[in-house]
Amino acid sequence: MKARYLTIVLALGLLTTACEKEYLETAPTASIDAGAAYSTTKNAASAINGIYRAMVVRYLGSQGHFGHPAMMIIIDALGEDLLLSNTSNTWHLAEQRWQAHRSETSAGNQLPYELYYRVIGNANIGIASIDNAAGAQPERNQVKGEALALRAFSYFNLVQLYGKRYDAAAKPNSQLGVPLVLVPTTAGLPRSTVEEVYTQINKDLVDAAALLTSARSFKSHINLEVIKGLQARVALTQQDWAGAAKFAVEARKGFSLMSVAQYQEGFSDIGNPEWMWGFDHVEDQSEFFGAFHSYMSSNYNSTNIRVTPKAINSQLYDQIPATDVRSKMWVKAPTATNSIVPTGGVRVPYMNQKFRLPGTPSTSAMGDIPYMRVAEMYLIEAEAQARLGNATAAASALFELVSKRDPSYKLSTSTGTALINEILFQRRIELWGEGFRFTDLKRMNMALNRNGTTNTSSAVVVLFDVAPGDVQWEFLIPRREINANKAIVQNPL
Repeated sequence: MKARYLTIVLALGLLTTACEKEYLETAPTASIDAGAAYSTTKNAASAINGIYRAMVVRYLGSQGHFGHPAMMIIIDALGEDLLLSNTSNTWHLAEQRWQAHRSETSAGNQLPYELYYRVIGNANIGIASIDNAAGAQPERNQVKGEALALRAFSYFNLVQLYGKRYDAAAKPNSQLGVPLVLVPTTAGLPRSTVEEVYTQINKDLVDAAALLTSARSFKSHINLEVIKGLQARVALTQQDWAGAAKFAVEARKGFSLMSVAQYQEGFSDIGNPEWMWGFDHVEDQSEFFGAFHSYMSSNYNSTNIRVTPKAINSQLYDQIPATDVRSKMWVKAPTATNSIVPTGGVRVPYMNQKFRLPGTPSTSAMGDIPYMRVAEMYLIEAEAQARLGNATAAASALFELVSKRDPSYKLSTSTGTALINEILFQRRIELWGEGFRFTDLKRMNMALNRNGTTNTSSAVVVLFDVAPGDVQWEFLIPRREINANKAIVQNPL
């Protein structure tokens, strides 16, 4: 059964730190009053559905900037592993070139700010209003827990992009993060520190965990295990290795890894047993050319897919054993007839086959989108244990995952840096295209290095090297926010 979403843009819920007139409307078109939205727990559940829906709609009037799924593509395009194969279609090209996020006025720079603050603004209304809603207490708990989790998720994304990396050796992290807006307001607020933002993220997740259970009707909604998964992500980013390992184990409770056969089904069905959280794309909510699979699938019949298929870094792919099912997720030879493309679509070296829709070509972009999978939890546990020096535990967690992908895989006997590198390699091929590489490089204080491949074109990527700590690792605060909020300051230009 598919979840149904009601799109609700609540008053004050667009970009709560800005002061422009369009963000100050108290009864915007197609919205409902906050009091009515949270008068009952039934209405409140619909309002929460609206927040989830706001994560996947177009922003800034841009076809290629369709909420959080677009950010998944952008985060990987900013790394070295996901490559636009040519310049024939320019969607996300400025992001790949590290130009969009360093322009105050580009759609690629404004998208995450507007997207995640819209979620935060609406979540704040829910958190402030739900206690007075008519209905059963467990229903109020569910709504508040999901709202807290969505707020934490949004701040986690924002602080990673607009702030400097979190450094556990430099507590408190006094570098500027993003404004912490915790109540419904239109007041312009100053930027809180990175430490303060992470403190709030962790508090929201703890509070959400106390309110939510494992029960839920749809995987499109957050439950207790997803909260644990978010806590594992946050702990990993904060270099809290023990916490990351603990939460990762707790998060995957009740879930299983997919089979080799399921791995080849196209990554477009939320019914997959490994998916913990995702977007359930229902038939009456098509975004057509403004959807994840319109850009990331191998076979949707769009101009973007036909002329500019996505490819994997050749150096990375060439390390994948032929016995590993993930070697089938890309096709190395550009003329290979086993590559699935839309009619008239070009074939390029190392082209993507991981994301695929039913039909060849597919005339529907209705694929579901994975936000969190069990595989990530094994990888977090393995990395955290390796960084703690627990090589046996790390190798065991890694083996549980990789042996399901490659029956020839042997339990690793590596230790130290070699073991960590093995885990990170597995993370790169497992999570390709799911929105992790840029933030992974940033959290580990690693350089961007696009050199040495056979399929990285200077005409496409332009930028090949960025040193750790360079100002380019920070998104600029959008000019619209700078102009509207006198309390905020810009990142270094």
